[in-house]
Amino acid sequence: MNKLWGGLAAALFVVLGGCGGEAPEEATDAAPRTTLVTATEAQARQVEVVERSLGQIISKVDPMIAAEVAGRVEQVLVQVGDEVAADEVLARIDAEDYRLNLDQVRADIARLEALRQQQQRLVERYRKLVADKFFSESALDEAETQLRATQQQLRAAQAQLRQAERNVGRTDVRSPAAGRIDARLISSGDYVGVGTPLFQLSTSDMLQVVFPFPESLSGRLDRGQIVRMVVPSAPQAAPVEAPITELRPAIGVQSRAVEVIVEVENPGGWRPGASVDGEVVLEVRRSVVVPPLAVVRRPSGVVVYELVDGVAQERVVRLGVQRADFIEVLEGLEAGATVAVDGASYLTDGAPVRMQEPAA
Repeated sequence: MNKLWGGLAAALFVVLGGCGGEAPEEATDAAPRTTLVTATEAQARQVEVVERSLGQIISKVDPMIAAEVAGRVEQVLVQVGDEVAADEVLARIDAEDYRLNLDQVRADIARLEALRQQQQRLVERYRKLVADKFFSESALDEAETQLRATQQQLRAAQAQLRQAERNVGRTDVRSPAAGRIDARLISSGDYVGVGTPLFQLSTSDMLQVVFPFPESLSGRLDRGQIVRMVVPSAPQAAPVEAPITELRPAIGVQSRAVEVIVEVENPGGWRPGASVDGEVVLEVRRSVVVPPLAVVRRPSGVVVYELVDGVAQERVVRLGVQRADFIEVLEGLEAGATVAVDGASYLTDGAPVRMQEPAA
C-alpha cells in the first residue's frame, strides 16, 4: 500500500511540474501612450496695456447759492437730496419792503415825468418868444437847464425802478442750474443778509471723475490718455471714453498716490458721489497671444506646449497682459506656432499627442 501511494505522488509531481513551466516575457517595445489635446495657432494682435482704478464722480460745478437781498425767510421749498431744475424757486424771502420801495420809485417816476413834460412845454414856449424877440435868451437858457436836470432825475429814477424790480424778483431764491441740493443752510423764519449762504447745489450736466493711482505710475500717466469708464450700477452699458484732463498728487502721509481727473459730459444717469470703474490705456503694442488654457506652470517656469510633428515641445515663456480671453506672450513663442490648449496641463516635454478633431 505504501509503495502504491508513493507512486501516485511521484506521478502527480511530474504532471504539476510540467504545467508550471516558465511564463513568457512581457513585451518591452509597446508604443508610448498619446495624450488627446485641442490645438490653436498663436496669433499676433494689438494688445492694450491698462491700469484699473475705482473712481468717484464729482460735480464739475458746485455753486453755493447765496441770498441776493436781505430779509426774513418765509418759505423753504426744497430739502437735501432733491433734484431741481434750472430757475426753480428754492426759497422765498419776505418781499413786502421791496414791494413798498418799488411802489415809491414808480410814484417818483410819475412825478418826474409830469415835471419833465411841464418843463418841456415851458422851454418850447420860451423858444418861440425868444424867436419873436419877446423874451430874453438868458431866461430860455435857465429853462433848458432846468429841463435837462429834470431829465437826469427821471433817468436816475428809472434806474432805481429796474433795481427795485430786480430786488423784488430776488426775494424768490432760484436755482442757477439743474442739479441736486447737497446742503440746506436755512430754515423758515431765519433772517439772512446779502451774501448769506442758503444752499449748496451740485450739477450733473458736466462731471469730473477722480481716479487714484499708485505714485509709481506717475511717470506713465499723462494728459490726453484715454480712460474707459463704466458705472457698477450699469455694467452692461457701453463704456464711456474720455481723455485725462488733469493729474495731481494726492495729499496724504499714509498713501502716496496720484489722482487722475477726467472731465466728461453726463452720458445719462450718472450722479455726483457715485463710483466708476475705470481703466487707463497706458500703451498699445503688437504681441503674440494664446488662450489662457495654453499656459501651464511647471518647475522650469511658465510654459506653453508647441506641437511639432505630433510631439509636445515645452516653450518657457514670459507673460504680459492677461485677460479672460487671451494671455500675452512677450518672449519664448513665435506667432503662427501651433500650441496645445485643452489637455495642455497633462503634457510633458516630448510627450506624443493626438489632436482632437473639431466637432462637426
